[in-house]
Amino acid sequence: MRSFWDSFIMLFIVLDSIGNIPIFYSLTSNMEESSRKKVFAESIIVASALLIFFALFGYSFFQYYNVTFMDFKIAGGLLLLLISLEGLIGRVEAETLRSEDVAIVPMATPLLAGPGSIYVVMYLSTVYGVLPTLLSIALNTIIAYFILVGSNHIIQKIGKNTILVLARIFSLLLAVLAVSMIRSGLEDALRQVLKGS
Repeated sequence: MRSFWDSFIMLFIVLDSIGNIPIFYSLTSNMEESSRKKVFAESIIVASALLIFFALFGYSFFQYYNVTFMDFKIAGGLLLLLISLEGLIGRVEAETLRSEDVAIVPMATPLLAGPGSIYVVMYLSTVYGVLPTLLSIALNTIIAYFILVGSNHIIQKIGKNTILVLARIFSLLLAVLAVSMIRSGLEDALRQVLKGS
């Protein structure tokens, strides 16, 4: 139980489902309620699959393809930056978005199953074992789904105009997060180069 509890808490903090609520809503704000729930469900399923995969085969995958966490950070950051810039300048209209446009990228990855959560499940699998890690992934992703679905009723009461303003604000915050991920990845790469020289 201690192993499960520790792994659950650590993954819950890294997934940050509550912190992702505004960003997720801004990406789906003009969708119908049923479509929004479908997008949330798809993103949770894909994120769960990714986390389970990396919990079981993460180290083997990284070694085989010679991929590093800094690669994940830089690629995920660039992806988020492009999406946030489109949101800021208003080029992405929800009417033109299909559920698969946002459910997998950026919602499932890199927002939920990003470099941080991937690293954590690999770490948890090594330290606490596979079973506690898989249980914590299952429980955390179920909780994340209900948090996201339940948040719609609260945010909808704010009003459409307020949502439009918030969408721009959170697109800016998403851009900041993206730049932070890119910077962190580049710093890791620079440290590795300096260490090797």
